Amino acid sequence: MIKQPPYEVYATDFFSVNRWILKCAGLWPPSTPNRVVRRLYQLYTIGVFLFVNLWFTGTEFVSLFYTYKSQYELIKNVNFFLTHFMGAVKVIFWYFYGHLLRDIMNALENPQLHYERYADFSPHRISHLHRAIGRRYSLLFLALAHATLISSYIPPLMAVAEYLNQPQGGLQQLPSRLPYFCWMPFSYDTPGKYLLAVAYQAGPMFSYAYSVVGMDALFMNILNCIAENMVLIQGAFKTVRERSTLHYCVGALAPPCDAIREHPLVLRQMDLETKKIIKHLQITQRACKHLEGIYHIITLSQVTATLFILCTSLYLISTASPFSKQFFAELVYMMAMLFELFLYCWFGNEVTLKYEQLPMHIWESQWLATDDCFKKQMIFTMLRTNRPVYFTAGKLARLTLPTFMSILKTSYSIFALIKNFSK
Repeated sequence: MIKQPPYEVYATDFFSVNRWILKCAGLWPPSTPNRVVRRLYQLYTIGVFLFVNLWFTGTEFVSLFYTYKSQYELIKNVNFFLTHFMGAVKVIFWYFYGHLLRDIMNALENPQLHYERYADFSPHRISHLHRAIGRRYSLLFLALAHATLISSYIPPLMAVAEYLNQPQGGLQQLPSRLPYFCWMPFSYDTPGKYLLAVAYQAGPMFSYAYSVVGMDALFMNILNCIAENMVLIQGAFKTVRERSTLHYCVGALAPPCDAIREHPLVLRQMDLETKKIIKHLQITQRACKHLEGIYHIITLSQVTATLFILCTSLYLISTASPFSKQFFAELVYMMAMLFELFLYCWFGNEVTLKYEQLPMHIWESQWLATDDCFKKQMIFTMLRTNRPVYFTAGKLARLTLPTFMSILKTSYSIFALIKNFSK
């Protein structure tokens, strides 16, 4: 007699935070059936793309020609231009390849690939844990991006407030420059115009933050979801025999694990379970292959830009007075870029490690009493998983923790070289 074991409650909406961030960036349409809301969001998307990614990015490039005489301003503007240019590239990338990323996300969240709980193997807890990890790091990255901008905008806004609240004839002056140098289509020599100029500049800056964080956090969380699926596959292989016995009221009919021959009913269920796990593994491998094929150029561009920004940020920090506003603004910006690179390498490394551990989990499954056909199936699966899985930056560097450390060392070496030449 066959009975269906109850499935535990898996975590749902694994990418909810990522979708919310992308919605704020104008990249993920709302799922509401309300036509008015959808039409308004389309207008918002068009406005963000035209004003932020085309117009404002273009004016930032023009601004480089106004600051080439000031080393500090030029380096700072180049850093921000690279960051925002990469944000615009990622937005265009999303328009071309977003549907493929959605397909990967849907494949990894397929409810048909769920498993029953057995002993220490708790699939629902694994899914909840990895969803919490993805949300935590996505929101932390977003918080760092906001901290970078807020640390630059608070001082001039406070200066404007002091200017407006001072008594007549006070010594407080209206700030003569914006937090970031950029070409402005109007002057800002009065408090009202200055606040308008701040809003004109801050709007695109925060939009860039949501675009960059949204795309990078989505890539990170897809890697996190792949790692979660690999942990599920590991546990599913390891407990395949034990979970197969749960499908039948075999009682004393089920032989112990160390029996010479497995019970035919249990063996048949083990074969079905193994085919399901192998299908799950194939889906995950295809997701890795497609994600690497889609993203490797973007990761190469981002890693290269981050390497340059880390070097120049170190230089700007070294030229600033310790514990000054400029010092803390540059430090927060460098920490945000460093955290972005860390996310790429940490979660890429996690996927690589989970694949390396899979053959051992297959070996630890209770396969001794199975027939030759089942054993050959397990051996072939182990052989197929012996090939390591890596995510790369342009097929040149693997996204692993050793690569992260190498980039840090290279950044410091280039910074030291620049510092010596500038003396």
